[in-house]
Amino acid sequence: MKDKQPSKKKRFVKILGVFSIILALTMSSISLYNTMEISDIKPGEDGLSTMSKISTLYGTHGCEEGGFSIQLGMDVNDDGTLDAEEVSEIKNVCHGKQGETGSMGTRGYRGYNGTNGTNGIDGIDGLIGNSPFIQSYRGAYGACPDAAVIEMGNNSTSQEIESSVKICFEDLVKGRLTDIQENSGNSFTTACEGGIISGEFLIFSAVQGDKCLLYSLQNEVLNLISPTIDFAPGSILGFTEHQGRAWFDATDSSGTQLWSSDGITTWKESNLSSNILNGDSFTKNGDELVLTYSDGLAIFGESESFISGVYSNTTSANGILLYNTPTGISLGGNIVPGDINSESAYLSGSHWFIATTDASGPQLHSWDGIHLVKMSSNLQSDSGQVIPPIVIGDSIVFDSGELVAYNTSSSTMIELNSSLQNVGQTTHELHQGKLWFDCGHPSTGYELCVSDGESAWVHSDHVPGMASSSPSNLATLQSSLLITASHPTEGGQLYLVEENELTLLWDHEVGGLDSATHGELWVGQNMVYFIGDSSTTGLEIYGWAHGQLSDEWIIIH
Repeated sequence: MKDKQPSKKKRFVKILGVFSIILALTMSSISLYNTMEISDIKPGEDGLSTMSKISTLYGTHGCEEGGFSIQLGMDVNDDGTLDAEEVSEIKNVCHGKQGETGSMGTRGYRGYNGTNGTNGIDGIDGLIGNSPFIQSYRGAYGACPDAAVIEMGNNSTSQEIESSVKICFEDLVKGRLTDIQENSGNSFTTACEGGIISGEFLIFSAVQGDKCLLYSLQNEVLNLISPTIDFAPGSILGFTEHQGRAWFDATDSSGTQLWSSDGITTWKESNLSSNILNGDSFTKNGDELVLTYSDGLAIFGESESFISGVYSNTTSANGILLYNTPTGISLGGNIVPGDINSESAYLSGSHWFIATTDASGPQLHSWDGIHLVKMSSNLQSDSGQVIPPIVIGDSIVFDSGELVAYNTSSSTMIELNSSLQNVGQTTHELHQGKLWFDCGHPSTGYELCVSDGESAWVHSDHVPGMASSSPSNLATLQSSLLITASHPTEGGQLYLVEENELTLLWDHEVGGLDSATHGELWVGQNMVYFIGDSSTTGLEIYGWAHGQLSDEWIIIH
C-alpha cells in the first residue's frame, strides 16, 4: 500500500524567501565536502551557474493587487546575466489584497498639560552585543539524505543555533534499524522487549543468542551497552526515566538489583540486601524515584533513603505517596484502615483512587488531606486495574467492566457507553483532554475509541464491519496522536489519528506482517520506533523519521 503523508499547509511563500539564499550559500559550500587528494583530481566538464532574478509579473498571473515574479535558470553563455532564453522556471508572487478603510474613531478629549518631569539619572552602559552568524549545509543531514539547511544564531563565538530552515529533497529516513538475532531469528520475545526514550537514545532489551541484553539506538547507530551475560534488563520493573537516565532492574553475578544507563554506559544503582523480585515496582514522585521491594521503600533523589517495612501498591499524585502498610493505607504518612487498589489521581484538592475500606469491596474514594470518603458502592472488584483513575475535565474516568466516570461537580457516577467492551486492554493515552483507548463494539469489532469524560464512542471503523484494526499502541508527538493498527491484507502499520479517520503514515513491510505487538511505540527526538515483523529478518526495530509531521523539515520532491 502506498504511504499517504498527512495534509500540511503549503509553505511556498516561506520557501521563496530562503530559496535564493540557499542556492548561493549551498553551491559555494559543495566544494568543502568533496575535496580529494590532489593526485586523485581529474579534469571535469565546466559546470553551469544557477542564477535567479526578480522581475515583473509573468503571463496571466491573476494578481489583482500586483506582485512580482522570481525567475530561475542556468547561465548557459556564462555572461553573469540570466537572459530571457535561459529562464527555465518562473514563480509569480502576488501582493495581498488592500484592506478596507476602517471607520473614524470618536474624537478624544483634550488632555491637561502635565507637570515638567525631573531629569533622570544616566543609565548603566549595556553589555556589548554578540555578533550574529549564519551557516549553510548541502547534502545528507540528520534524517534527510539530500538536504539544504540554513542555521542562524546570535553568538558567533558559541555557535549556538537559535533558528534554522531545513529543506529535504527526498523522503526522510525510514526502515529497519536492527538485525540483532541475525537473519530470520527474532530479536524480541515477551520476556525481552522493554524499552524507553532517554534523551537522544532509545534504550531497550533484545535477544542475542540465548541472552537478554541491553542496547541503545541513536538515530541509526546501534550499541551494545550491557555485559554479555544474561542481563535481563527491565524484566520485572520495566524501564523508567529519572535524572536524565533510564532506570531498570537487571541481573549480574551478584543478583538482581537496580541499574541505570545514559545510552552509552550502565551503572549499578543499588546494593539491596535482597534481590528485586516479581511484585516489586517503580513509582515516580516528583523528583524522586521510589522502589517498593520486599524489605521496604528505597527512595532515589538528590540523596538515597530507605524506609524498612512491608509495603505494596505504592502510588503518587501531587507529590504525595500513598501505599498499603500491614495496618492500613498510608496517606501522606497518616494510616487509615483499608487497602488501596489502584493508582491515584489528583483533582480539585483531593486524591482519587480505588480502595477497600468496608465489606462492599473495592470502591472509588477521595481524600482531601484530612477525610477519606467512599464515593461509590457497586463497582466491580477489578475496577481501575486496566485504566486507572484519570482526570478529564471535572470527571474521574476509569474502567469497571466498562468505562465509567465520576463527575465531581454533580457527584454522580455514569456509564459512558455500555456497548463498549474490553476497554483499554492493549493501550490507552490521554491526549488533548480526551482519553484514547482500544475497545470492542458489537458492530465494528476492535477499533480505536475515545472519551471526553461525559461520553465515549468508537472513533472510526477503520476496518469496516465486524473485522478489526486491533489497535496495539498509542503515543503523542507534539500535537499529533500516533497509533499502530492492523490492515486486513497489509498487516501492522503506523497511522496518524485525525478527526474522523486514521491516515496511513508508513507500512514497514509489504504483506500482512505485524507491527508493535511487542514492545511499545517509542517517540524520540528524530524518529518514531517500534518492533515490526519481517519474513526475512524476524522481529526487529524499525524507525520512521517524523520531521515533516513535527514541522522540523520542509519536504520538496
